[in-house]
Order: sequence, then C-alpha cells, then structure tokens
Amino acid sequence: MPSLPPLARAAGLCALVISLGAAAPSLRAGLVDQGVSDFDTLVRNYNLIAFGDAEFTSYGDTEGPLAIRGDLTLNGAGAIATQPSKYVPDTNPTLYVSGNLHLNAYTDLQSGYASTPNATGTWDATQRRLTTGSGTLSTVNSSHALAHVDPRTNPAPAAWDWDTMHTQAVSISNTLAAAPAFGTIEITGQKLQFVTTQTSGVAVFNFDASLLSGNTYGGQLFSNVQFDVPDGVTYVINVRNADGRTLFGTGTGVNFNTGSGYERVLWNVAGGTADAPLELSLGNGGQFYGSILAPNVNLSNAGGTALNGQIVAMNYTHADAELHFTPFDCPFTPVPEPATWGLAGLGLCALVAGRERLRRSGTKLASKLRLPV
Repeated sequence: MPSLPPLARAAGLCALVISLGAAAPSLRAGLVDQGVSDFDTLVRNYNLIAFGDAEFTSYGDTEGPLAIRGDLTLNGAGAIATQPSKYVPDTNPTLYVSGNLHLNAYTDLQSGYASTPNATGTWDATQRRLTTGSGTLSTVNSSHALAHVDPRTNPAPAAWDWDTMHTQAVSISNTLAAAPAFGTIEITGQKLQFVTTQTSGVAVFNFDASLLSGNTYGGQLFSNVQFDVPDGVTYVINVRNADGRTLFGTGTGVNFNTGSGYERVLWNVAGGTADAPLELSLGNGGQFYGSILAPNVNLSNAGGTALNGQIVAMNYTHADAELHFTPFDCPFTPVPEPATWGLAGLGLCALVAGRERLRRSGTKLASKLRLPV
C-alpha cells in the first residue's frame, strides 16, 4: 500500500484525536463531575455555611461546625459541634461567626474552637465562658487548645474569603442546574424514587417543586420518599420552581426514609441573587436527607424537620429539631471534561501541521540553495 503524504497523515491524526474528544462524553467526564467535586471541597467540614444570617430556635443540638457570614442568633439552650467523630479534625473553627453573636441562653461548644471576632460581651478565662447579652457561650467541654482562649481573638478558617466562596458556590450551582437529566423520577407503590441505570459518576435529576400538591407529584399519589443510591454514584437533584414552596411539606403522612447512600445526594437550588434570594422550606416533620446547595436561597426547615447533610444557603432558619451532620461523600475523582479533549486534539493538530509546514519550507529552501536535506 502506498504511503500517505505527510500532511495527509497529519490530517488523519487530527481526525482521530478529535473523534476521541467527541467520544469523551461517554466517559461521564465533565463540568458536572467537577462541580460535585468542587462542592465537596467548598463545604470543608461545615454542617452549615450561610452567606447571610442564621437563626436557631428550640434546636436541641447541632452536630457539625457552623460558618456564618452575618449574625448568628441562638434562641434557647443547646450544643454546637456535638459529634467530632464524624469528621476529620482540622485547624478550622467549629463555630465561625463574622457578624454579631446573639444568645439568650446557655450554649455549649462541644468540640473544636470558636472564632467570633465581632461578638460583644465579657470573656471569663477561668470559666471559659463568653457572656453576651442574656446568654453564654461555654467552651469548657472542648479539649482543643484554642477553646481556652477568648473566641474574639481566635483565627478564622484558613484561606477563607466570603466573596470568593459565594461566587464559587453560585457558579457550581448554575453549572449543575444547566446539566441535562440522566435519571428519572418515578412513583411505584406510593414510593417516590429517583431511578438511574448509571453505575458510576453523577446522575442528574430535575425535580419540579410546582408539581407537588398535597401527597401527589405530577398528579400521582405518594406517601414515601426514599433513596437507594448505587455505590460509586452521586445524585444531583436540581430543584426547579422552588421559590416560595415547601419541599415535601404540603401533604400529610409523607415519610422521608433513609434508604441508602444519601450521603451522596446533593439537592441543588439555583436562582435568586444575594440581594433578592429565593425562599424555600424543607420537610414535613421527621427527617430530610441529603446535602443542599442553595447559595442565593433563604432556607428553613419546616414542621420541626431534622436535616441530615451539609448545607450552603444565603440566610438559614432552623427550629424545633436538631441539625444532623452527614458529610457529603464524593466517591470519584473528575477527569477532564469533553471540551478539554477536543481542545487538546486541536492543539496537537496545530502542532503536527505546523511541524510539517516547517519541514516543507526547509526542504524548499534547501532546494533553492542546493543544500542536502
């Protein structure tokens, strides 16, 4: 078989590389996988990150660390960061409040240390208590070295910039919201289920909150919500038409059951702005499972619902239930997105073609000068 001219060989190589780039979506690589991984990095070990204010009323305990950009109001006695065994200890404070700290009862910091640079009040180094207003923050139960120090002098989380983090959170949320659905929502035997055939990567679902009415979704009756997430798969549930609604709180007798793998579930609520957030409540009493990304949403629990996951919101209100810390688990490492393969292919094509043009130019010049090539 006759050999192909060099430029034809280069063109063939380009076609091969670009075709590989076009096939890359089958690898389930891309922006969605990267977005899920970026969320996992963004939330660190925090149970709640609020870019505005947060308020807890009759809350019992919060299991994981809290980071609040605005004011934190704690109405009633309770405990903060009660389950350190659930997350890897690090150098970040378990209670970080950039704004004011409003207390009207006795609050225990169970682990780690607090950083409240703008709190007012009096620090008692012997009792390890910060008295502010009519309430007290006690750090006596924590063994961390910085728990012995006035929390107003303690360091903030490392490499923490609120504006940058909010921009990142909004970008991740928008990226996930724009992804096509790779799973379906089905109701079988009055059980609302999220179904996918995927065995790895991210399964994306579109959940339309406007289709919830009483105990029905899209006109179909359900009484149970349950996850059974396959090993190695993460569920991203994009909640559409969320503003002004209560998720699973419009009916009676709806049970949100644990199922399996809910630590790999991420509810994503895109939309709103920092100046005009959306409004969304979660639950109908009982439990709500999965982490939540809602950076421009005023989020609250409804009917004394306990939330289980990591939460990112604008303003957050929680009442009559504990806040449970379940670390979000990203079970995979993203690979380059499909566009990256295409760009790499084009770059390689340009390099090959450029080298061939340079070789041919050198041959012509050598011919004119009668030099050996």
